[in-house]
Amino acid sequence: MDSKETVFSGMEYVETGPNRTRVNANSTRNINATMQENKPSLLSKNSLKLYLCLLVSYLVSTMNGYDGSLMGAVNDMEQYQKSFGLNGKGSSTGIVFMIYNLGQITAFPAIGWLADGYGRRWGMFIGCAIVVVGTAVQTTANSLGQFQGGRFILGFGAAIASGSAPPYAVELSHPAYRGTQAGLFNVCWYLGSIIAGWCCVGSNRHMSNSWAWRTPTVVQGAIPAIVAILVFFIPESPRWLIARGRDEESIEILAKYHGEGDRHSPVVKAEFREMREQIGTTCSDKIWWDYRDLVNTRAARYRLGLVIAVAFFGQWSGNNVVSYYMPTMFQQTGIESSDTRLVLNGIYPVFCMFAAVWGATLLDKLGRRPMLIGATAFTVLCFSIITAGTAVSSTSKGASYAVIAFIYIFGMAFSWAYTPLQTLYSTEVLETRTRAKGSGLNFLFVNIAMCVNTFAAPVAMEAIGWRYYIVFIVWNCFEVFVIWMWFVETAGHTLEQIAEIFENEDPVKTSLETRKRNKNRGNSV
Repeated sequence: MDSKETVFSGMEYVETGPNRTRVNANSTRNINATMQENKPSLLSKNSLKLYLCLLVSYLVSTMNGYDGSLMGAVNDMEQYQKSFGLNGKGSSTGIVFMIYNLGQITAFPAIGWLADGYGRRWGMFIGCAIVVVGTAVQTTANSLGQFQGGRFILGFGAAIASGSAPPYAVELSHPAYRGTQAGLFNVCWYLGSIIAGWCCVGSNRHMSNSWAWRTPTVVQGAIPAIVAILVFFIPESPRWLIARGRDEESIEILAKYHGEGDRHSPVVKAEFREMREQIGTTCSDKIWWDYRDLVNTRAARYRLGLVIAVAFFGQWSGNNVVSYYMPTMFQQTGIESSDTRLVLNGIYPVFCMFAAVWGATLLDKLGRRPMLIGATAFTVLCFSIITAGTAVSSTSKGASYAVIAFIYIFGMAFSWAYTPLQTLYSTEVLETRTRAKGSGLNFLFVNIAMCVNTFAAPVAMEAIGWRYYIVFIVWNCFEVFVIWMWFVETAGHTLEQIAEIFENEDPVKTSLETRKRNKNRGNSV
């Protein structure tokens, strides 16, 4: 047994060792029916352990949420503006915000190299460690140049960690509950936003010097430090282990977290068989600079197109402007008190987080496409009311209240669908061999989109005010059309089945038909 170990017996078995893995896949039993028959208890001991492992990866998502809320809040503080000679608007403010995204763009080549070459956990660890360094540089800044340098380092580290964590969450989640378990990853964006918002409220009220903005900046490094400490207490991605020929370790992890500790569980056998058939051991994920697998076939280009679309739709729907410039938007409605604007800024992510959690629990039931189409169409209505209300807010107090209400409603509608799906969908449509590099590309395009937003928004808001919101009304209508025409439905399929769907002539039609068949088959069990 030193050179070979029989893992499974009966109709399906696997042998691991020098001769690699051999799978006898005589069974044609549908994996979806297997999942329905063998769903684990959501409150079992091993399920609770799985949640704790996933929670560590979820915390990575707090970094970008924290920065968005932090910069929106400190940008409205007089102490911050005096420290660096800023006025909260214009191109100088846009550059300060954008430098974080430039750091994320620069990190792009390192994401796939670390996550594919050394594992998802090492990617998270190194990224979080860099964020802690960036926090120290930013907090101690007495010049705008040093502050911007700290933000660049923060963005660089956040991109590396954020490129590794979503693949980890998707690949470790139980296939029967992947929508909710992996969808909750991005929900923690709002946890970071809430912490930052209320930290800024407290520091602004009780500190009159530069520590009003330095204190929340110090806190920015706390959660990344926690992740860096905990990350090596959680298991590696089983799919990454299979790609490295470490099948036995992968089976142990699948058995513990998906099979209630039973190596012979039908779920474990079905999962491992599909993974083993799908994942290669000589693919471009072994070469950090080789991105050919993302574009070398029609199916690969289709996947990449969806990744790019999700990246831009997730940032150009108006949410990025609301996140970073909410206090400025409130000021446009006539709210002059900085403290009041910061309180409203702090309450906003609380509502959004509840909406995002609710949305994540519905992903498998409603499907990805219906939620994206419905939420995007509703944001068109929200921005239409925000635009009209802001236009007349100077003469109508009721219009000001309506704008504030619909800023919140917009955020909740967007969060209901886009927050859980923004990272989940882009990682689902990618194959295991391209998931880390594709996630890196996703963050590259996300930050390109954010750079345009964060630089253009303050200039546009200073030049044309509320008329800038009309752009989002038109763009979101375009998004609805694209999602309807080309977005594949990923709910109701395993990650390996999703990869096969893209090989069909009409992936959208195939995904909808197979989901319906799988759902009917599961209901008949």
